[in-house]
Amino acid sequence: MKRLIALGLVFEVAVLIVGLTWFGEVPPADTGPAGPGSVAAAADGPAYRIYGEGTGRIVEVHLDAVETVQDIAEGVEYRVWTFGGTAPGPVIRVKVGDTVRFTLTNRSVMGLAHSIDFHAAETPWDVNYQPVAPGETLTFDWVARFPGVFMYHCGVPPVLHHIANGMYGAIVVEPEEGLAPAREYVLVASELYAADRAVDGVLEGDVAKMLAPRPTHVVFDGRANRYLDAPLQARPNETIRLWVVNAGPTLSNAFHVIGALFDHVYASGNPTTPLNGLQTWNIPPGDGAMFELRIPAEGLYPFVTHAFAYTGLGSVGVIQVTESAPEAPASYPVMGSPFDGGISEVVGTVDPDNLPGPSGPGGDTGTGGGGMTGPARPWSWTWPSAASTRARSR
Repeated sequence: MKRLIALGLVFEVAVLIVGLTWFGEVPPADTGPAGPGSVAAAADGPAYRIYGEGTGRIVEVHLDAVETVQDIAEGVEYRVWTFGGTAPGPVIRVKVGDTVRFTLTNRSVMGLAHSIDFHAAETPWDVNYQPVAPGETLTFDWVARFPGVFMYHCGVPPVLHHIANGMYGAIVVEPEEGLAPAREYVLVASELYAADRAVDGVLEGDVAKMLAPRPTHVVFDGRANRYLDAPLQARPNETIRLWVVNAGPTLSNAFHVIGALFDHVYASGNPTTPLNGLQTWNIPPGDGAMFELRIPAEGLYPFVTHAFAYTGLGSVGVIQVTESAPEAPASYPVMGSPFDGGISEVVGTVDPDNLPGPSGPGGDTGTGGGGMTGPARPWSWTWPSAASTRARSR
């Protein structure tokens, strides 16, 4: 009997070996880092990440944390907490394999501690994401291993307060081999929670509204209706690539372009996660997506959050498709303006003695649209605000 059992086991092993040989070699398990520059490739596409220490290219990124005043809507000035003097902070662009040498200098004028949290980074929270006291500076390196579009934000508790007051931004990590040419814009969706009454002409954040949550403004790139008067420009049938981050801090953004569909949507902006032919894509707070679309006919195409209770709070812009649109940029800066979709170059450091007040220098004009400022919009976009709806219901 023992001899029969042994012969049976030998036979099964032989069949298994023949089967594996016949059907091909079993792929090795993903065991993690295999040395500098090693990649983990998707089954039938480009690498979705790299391991190791990257390419050795170093990109210097320096942001100042500082509080200032910014227009968040027509006639509404708000005290924002910022990276680089703007809310959102500068649009950062790097490539997979780059080493980001990041420096944060806390120039708080309110005596607040601030910090950084890069959703694109793999780095110890207890070392590099800790509070930086006013007047102090923190520098650390991290390697961009995943392509996509990611949020960065302040992580000092209560994190809700810091994000809701403006301490967030977008970082695009392009594949090392690049992407097909396209006209690109970076959009950051967020909510703001302004108090009912201004102090010296400036509104502050309302913590009770943040916790409710009851936003007073839901915006793209820090200002209600930013891209209505100065639309994003594109030409018919050219590829438009929208990198969209939802900074929240609480609401999802149901991103939709009225009159168009998305050829491709990539979750978190990773080029190995394509979805095709979509109408709307929901971006949770703290996440992002890359949208590619081609619009054949000239005209105006609003982009919104399709959660229409919030669209009337400022979450609407326009893509203007016209043959007369300027050429798409050949390249985009490492540090781009958050007020024109990341097209024009900015710096992330500020002069704390020259910060804008309610009527001071350096304030945001509220225009955008890829460097083009057009005439007053020849169309209307009206949507009842939550406040006006409540007033009518009384």
